Amino acid sequence: MKVSIIYNPVSGKPGRKKASLDAIHQSLAAFGKTDFALFETAFAGHATKLAQESALRGDNICFAAGGDGTMHEVACGLMGSKTSLGIIPLGSGNGLARHLNIPLQPGEAVTTLLKGKNTPMDHGEVNKIPFFLAAGIGFEGVVARRFADKKSRGFLSYITASAQEYFNWKPIQYKVFYEDEIIEGSAFTIDFANGSQYGNNAIISPGAAIDDGLLQFVRVLPFPLHEAPGMLRQLLGGRINRSGYHLQRAFTRLELRVEGSQKIEGHTDGEPRLFELPLTVEVLPASLLLRVPAEYGLE
Repeated sequence: MKVSIIYNPVSGKPGRKKASLDAIHQSLAAFGKTDFALFETAFAGHATKLAQESALRGDNICFAAGGDGTMHEVACGLMGSKTSLGIIPLGSGNGLARHLNIPLQPGEAVTTLLKGKNTPMDHGEVNKIPFFLAAGIGFEGVVARRFADKKSRGFLSYITASAQEYFNWKPIQYKVFYEDEIIEGSAFTIDFANGSQYGNNAIISPGAAIDDGLLQFVRVLPFPLHEAPGMLRQLLGGRINRSGYHLQRAFTRLELRVEGSQKIEGHTDGEPRLFELPLTVEVLPASLLLRVPAEYGLE
């Protein structure tokens, strides 16, 4: 088996680099009959280039060792190839790894996926910009930008960024064009979900699947401050769909406009973006080969 590991040295907790790399090497060596090479990223977009080279070499698995941003770049380089994407979660959120029940310890993740299997994965696009876990606009887009500017990462930093933006945020007025109807309304935040969560087990789209040929159009309606603690508990407990402020609907393609705006802040897989409006969002089924645990899909 030929394996590449694309490692983001900025990901993970400070001082954990050696321990993480040692665990990865030990798991690869213990598996046996594995020809592997490790590459460190040096600049934005480098992981995509390294992943493209991995696919051209005909590697069986290309591991993204980092957070969801590293996963995003590696996945972009592997789309349409026969090399599968493996995830070694070293980031602060690790949304796709958690969605797939990949162990969060690097050595265990490698062993689990080497013993795992391949499955086709869909991806979404917003104005032709790919995303693999989720994209969004509204409140989550503004928070993604503030969070990216913070020196410290992790769930607490994300909550802090959210709290700092809440009182200044005004809901967006949107209009969505489906194939056969028009929907309009007001939303606090809007998510286009391929997987179930943002990261840190914050499950915004219960039931979303990465391999069903669909995306989920998720709207969180404007809500009063006193509802926020209960909604946070529902989000972390996988029950946000029970909230009267949560709406979710499957789709394959839609166009979205925002009243009075030509651009809007948003994100793809947590990375801040400034999108041109209107947005065209669509799913591209089975566009990527994904390495998953052997028990995936058997639940």
